[in-house]
Amino acid sequence: MEERKNRRSVRLALVLGAAVAGTALVGWGGLAAWQAYTQNSGNAFAVGSLTHTNVANGGVTCTSQQSVASAATNACQVIVSGSALTPAWPGSTGTVTIENTGQLTSTFALSSPPSDLPTGALCADLGLSISDSNGTYWSTGAISTATGIPSTALNTSAGSSSWAQGASNTFTFSVTPVSGFSSNNSVPGSTCTFDVLFTQAA
Repeated sequence: MEERKNRRSVRLALVLGAAVAGTALVGWGGLAAWQAYTQNSGNAFAVGSLTHTNVANGGVTCTSQQSVASAATNACQVIVSGSALTPAWPGSTGTVTIENTGQLTSTFALSSPPSDLPTGALCADLGLSISDSNGTYWSTGAISTATGIPSTALNTSAGSSSWAQGASNTFTFSVTPVSGFSSNNSVPGSTCTFDVLFTQAA
């Protein structure tokens, strides 16, 4: 009797063990077969562009480059010039329009390129002024071959130096003879050349 009870207990234990094992296998298989996903793709970053255009005297559009070094090789049209000047020469003017074509709000400045200062004896007898509808930004009694044009901030409106995308402004460059030009005997045959660099920063 006792032996029969023991056999029944062993059979019951085996049945229960098999049931538990089967349940575990079914559960594991269910986890493998039933799945769901979502995917967030294309997480990326990009820097906004920093570009502007330069148009002198309504001529050909010149596009900016992203360093002072390369800007020197990206020469735009001449803004102001004069040849065969006479003692009665009243001066010359020219315009240049700068437009912010990049994606970033930017500030602008003009200067002489640091490696290319004005040259020529005539510079001492010529004055330069730069202005727009807001007034005069910079002027000098004579164009200096030692310092050129110092970096000068350009504003699109009084009190603001930031240009939004698409904002533009036209600047007038006036070169006029300084006092004594018409009577200075060292002027005939002399020359003066200078470059203007527009700098954009964000």
